[in-house]
Amino acid sequence: MVRSLTGKPLGYVKAQYAVGYFTEMGIGCRRDILEANVWYVKAADAGDDRAKQRLAAIRAAVSGGTPMEVAPPRNSKLKKSEERECIVM
Repeated sequence: MVRSLTGKPLGYVKAQYAVGYFTEMGIGCRRDILEANVWYVKAADAGDDRAKQRLAAIRAAVSGGTPMEVAPPRNSKLKKSEERECIVM
């Protein structure tokens, strides 16, 4: 484990969450909810709130609750009135 100058272990919480998310969604790899769960647990144990939310969504979906939802993009620069169709040139 890598340690900081203070001797505390450096966790790569953002990377753990990202690996979980990419694995859950199948970005750059095959979709694997069980593997994603492993990474989310690591990130959640290190205090990542997003990982805790994804774990709760997975648990709800598995237990017959509401389906998992993907959050809308944050910081979207286009407003609803400015949205346009994709134009390929």
